[in-house]
Amino acid sequence: MIKVQGVCKSFAGEHVLEDITFDIASGEIVVLLGSSGVGKTVLLKHLIGLIAPDQGRVLIDGVDITSLSEEGLLRVRKSMGYLFQEGALYDFMDVFDNVAFPLREHTSLSGPAIADKVREVLKLVGLQDADRKFPAQLSGGMKKRAGLARAIVLGAKILLCDEPTSGLDPIRSRDISDLIRCVAKKIGSTTVITSHDIDNSLRIADRLILLNESRIVAVGTPQAMRVHQEGFVREFLRV
Repeated sequence: MIKVQGVCKSFAGEHVLEDITFDIASGEIVVLLGSSGVGKTVLLKHLIGLIAPDQGRVLIDGVDITSLSEEGLLRVRKSMGYLFQEGALYDFMDVFDNVAFPLREHTSLSGPAIADKVREVLKLVGLQDADRKFPAQLSGGMKKRAGLARAIVLGAKILLCDEPTSGLDPIRSRDISDLIRCVAKKIGSTTVITSHDIDNSLRIADRLILLNESRIVAVGTPQAMRVHQEGFVREFLRV
């Protein structure tokens, strides 16, 4: 489903990603784990074609997106959902219209069909009673849920989540992590999450990719990572 091959990226001469290579299988939930500033979000943006690598390739379903035109990238992105750190909701739209926006922009569905789809995904994320609230009226956790609903409303084959627990208290962090896993498994999305939230990452991931100093230092299941013998891995995971 997703293949990253030898990706390197620098900004102003500073190496952000160096020789990043990994595969993600269809339906898998993978967490890109690491401290702030190690390149997790930059790597995530490579997967959706928002940033192009200096070297290397990113393949989505066998298609090298690094060589696509903007029109080609737009076609690929229609199969993806992106949950931004802050939810990235439009302040002037209520929850219903925020979630409906991708359907109105990218499909020819009728108004009633759009309404049905929006209600379906809002129920899935537990916001069925908040559809007419505006972002300013939502808690941090509710904004994340609304952002998740919008990310999946087009039927995302690939779901990309950038630091979804950022800014949330431990209880809400656990709730949103559980929700992402539940939703991803229910709709069958291949899911990539950036995080520095160790406990929740170990709990919801099928596999983890740990980055440090621009490179991948470990890849494995939560069980394998907990017994990893490399010093940095043990120190970072506090095992």
